[in-house]
Amino acid sequence: MIRLTRRERWLVVGLVVLVAAWASFVLGIRPAIERIETLNRVIPEKQRELEELRVKSAQYLTFQAGLDDLKRKAASEEKGFELLPFWESITQEYGLAKKVAAMEQEVLQRNSNYSETIVETELENLTLKQLIELLLKIKSSNHLLRIKSLYTKKNATNPNFLDATIQISTLKLNETM
Repeated sequence: MIRLTRRERWLVVGLVVLVAAWASFVLGIRPAIERIETLNRVIPEKQRELEELRVKSAQYLTFQAGLDDLKRKAASEEKGFELLPFWESITQEYGLAKKVAAMEQEVLQRNSNYSETIVETELENLTLKQLIELLLKIKSSNHLLRIKSLYTKKNATNPNFLDATIQISTLKLNETM
């Protein structure tokens, strides 16, 4: 066995403590520090993502409530209601039948339970007042109607009049349910 002097023993003990301290730093403390730095960087990103998820969740719930309301209104729509005859009667009621250049109906199957009926109407030589009255009539209707699109331009021959293309749609519950 090797005999060490007191100074050598202190030197060996010091080296063992130094190696142990270095090993604990490398194996324990440095990975913990790196993990904390990573978490400090990632936490704000995840909090932002969580807030975005909350906003999207609130939007989803709003859309879901609107969809449920829409389904309820479509289910309560009077049986036998057809958009095209209704729209034709409105244009006649407001004296616009002669101003209709074209009128087309399209039925789109949205899913197995609902279909969407779209009527596109081209009107010529309208006054702004007539157009607004027509739009208010659609909005105030008891039927599930919406204005899908509206395009207006000044009439080419008389700038005091408008030409308009209106798409009106309604949802209809399929009878096969």
